[in-house]
Amino acid sequence: MTLTYGKYHLMMLHRQLALSKNHTTYEQAEISAHIMNQITCFHSSPHDFLHSQEESINDTIDMYKDYKKIVVELSDEHFVPRVVEKFCRIVYDDDEHFIFFKPFCNLYYSVYADALLKFQQGEIGYDVFCWMFQELSWMDGTQTPLDGTKLRRYIATLHEVVDLYKVLKMCQGTDT
Repeated sequence: MTLTYGKYHLMMLHRQLALSKNHTTYEQAEISAHIMNQITCFHSSPHDFLHSQEESINDTIDMYKDYKKIVVELSDEHFVPRVVEKFCRIVYDDDEHFIFFKPFCNLYYSVYADALLKFQQGEIGYDVFCWMFQELSWMDGTQTPLDGTKLRRYIATLHEVVDLYKVLKMCQGTDT
């Protein structure tokens, strides 16, 4: 769910950019890049903040393809595409719940979910699994292991996600 929602969320963000009537000027992009370079360890250029409508449309299509690819690859009796799509729409439109899942889905949570899957499938060992549960500081670029509080928050968030998916899946049979 983390991987699919992450792609869905990016797809919708690119769609919003494509449909937006507000376009960033080069001067605004310069200011944004300067601010980002001042507060984070990652280098930004004005071009990182400039996007044409055509680029946003292409990015939307690319994210849609990535999203559908994951949904198709993981589809089985437990991971039902129609339920996944409904789940993504509900979470995307819900601004009261999933307050950690939505913003961190494309940052940490997708990495953690990927690590968990790889560990369960025997593709990585326990040491690599633990190493992947790290946070990256946007300020100085350092990586630190996930502390117990944040690990519990991640697990609680995954429980919320799984619980919603289960409810939607149970209701799938009653939809007409």
